[in-house]
Amino acid sequence: MRYHEITTLLEKAATPDVVPQLVTKQQVEAVLRKNGYEDFKINGNKINVLVQIPDGQKKNEFRSSMLNEILAILKQQLPQGDPEYSNDPGISSLGGIVFSASPVSVVVKDTGKQGDQSAGVANELELASLLQSVIQKYGSANVSFIDPRGKRMTIKNCNNVEVAGRDTSDRKKADVVLYSPKGQLPISIKKVDADMWESADNMFGQRARETLDKLVAEGVVTLNEIGTRKTKTGSVPVYELSKEIVMEPTPEEALNAIFGNDLNPKGGVVIQTFKPEHFVQHENNVNVNAHAVIANPQDIPESHLMVWLIRNDSTRNGGSLGIAGLRPLGVTLTRGIGKKGNKDVILVDVNGNVVKNPNI
Repeated sequence: MRYHEITTLLEKAATPDVVPQLVTKQQVEAVLRKNGYEDFKINGNKINVLVQIPDGQKKNEFRSSMLNEILAILKQQLPQGDPEYSNDPGISSLGGIVFSASPVSVVVKDTGKQGDQSAGVANELELASLLQSVIQKYGSANVSFIDPRGKRMTIKNCNNVEVAGRDTSDRKKADVVLYSPKGQLPISIKKVDADMWESADNMFGQRARETLDKLVAEGVVTLNEIGTRKTKTGSVPVYELSKEIVMEPTPEEALNAIFGNDLNPKGGVVIQTFKPEHFVQHENNVNVNAHAVIANPQDIPESHLMVWLIRNDSTRNGGSLGIAGLRPLGVTLTRGIGKKGNKDVILVDVNGNVVKNPNI
């Protein structure tokens, strides 16, 4: 036996294999329900996720996109099952999701309710599929997003729907774009409990560092070294912040974090955790009931006003902030100071000066 073969065997022996765990139908179904998929048909070990899919040339495109969306969820929340895509036509004509060491599989199936009320919408992908299905049946759709305050966004004669959430270039925020012969309606969809507007390393990192340095120098907060982390260029210290810092943004920063470069003035943000009762359809007229519709700054509910947050995150290497262990974010006001407004944080104004929280 040659030296390199002996070395390889020794390395394998020293590195225990990661054995995938058996996942059950009940585990997979629980994860899917948690993420908004509620309509299933189970045949033996096969879980058929039933969704409304438009007919025509976009049918396979939407099915594949939904399958990829579900795969991403399962990889994140059931990694021990080692889920992966299989193009085995024995599972489905477009393949499906299989697990190592488990007979369970997941496929996407059409509900067959073309252009009719959907069984349920979990995310922007299913919203787009529902609307495209209406367009497929009636030729076009009149779509309105409405909230209890009477705020609304509407597009008439919508004849195409595109899922745009993966395109974040040039600070695009839209998850779905509705098109008509006269224009477009870009929509960003946020769940009701979503509390982040912006991952702010680039947008706020430098100003966050300036503010942090100022507060440390003034003795308002402290940075405590809690360890080190290896990087490509060596080792860096990892720090922990004594208290979270919540900072007022400039009006321009707030608008940029919420609307990006594509939502205002053409479209906006829809806040809702979708359930079937949120969709009211009569022929090609579809009303989508939202928790909040935000088409301009005046529409932003107080709970969702945007603030900057500097918090501990031991997984961060530093980014533009330059301090490993900390992360800057653009979050909702509720996330920053709590639902009652009395969370124990350091509040600072737009210039980095400490202000007293009137609720404490």
